[in-house]
Amino acid sequence: MWFYKRATSYLFAFIDTILNSLGFTKSAFVITAKVADEDVSERFEKEIMEFGTSSPMFSILSVLAILNLFCFTGVVKEAIMGKAIVKVFETMSMQILLCGVLTLINFPLYQGLFLRKDKGKMPSSLTVKSVAFALLACTSFTFMY
Repeated sequence: MWFYKRATSYLFAFIDTILNSLGFTKSAFVITAKVADEDVSERFEKEIMEFGTSSPMFSILSVLAILNLFCFTGVVKEAIMGKAIVKVFETMSMQILLCGVLTLINFPLYQGLFLRKDKGKMPSSLTVKSVAFALLACTSFTFMY
């Protein structure tokens, strides 16, 4: 949870403080819709996460989740290919473990982005934007070094 808290609430608080100090109007971030529907209550009873509408919080969380998935997939691919992975595991074992744990924690988010077909899934436009931003981040760091 500390990862989500630092990635979203602190970032939005920082942006809101800067906008207020520059004299812009106060922004309001709505995390989720507050409308209760029969489908929504059914998913709530089944303990399925409800995404439904696009939110700035969901945008950042989905980009970070996809970025973690790409990084973890890359490490697993390198481990299978066997390209000097022993040295990487010696120096970065905790980072790889953290990336794997974050990938597991984000599984409900991946379901909402890619697997679900009901009304509670993430919007397709958000999925496309998140994948595009994560790919951009991965490729920009790949060509940097």
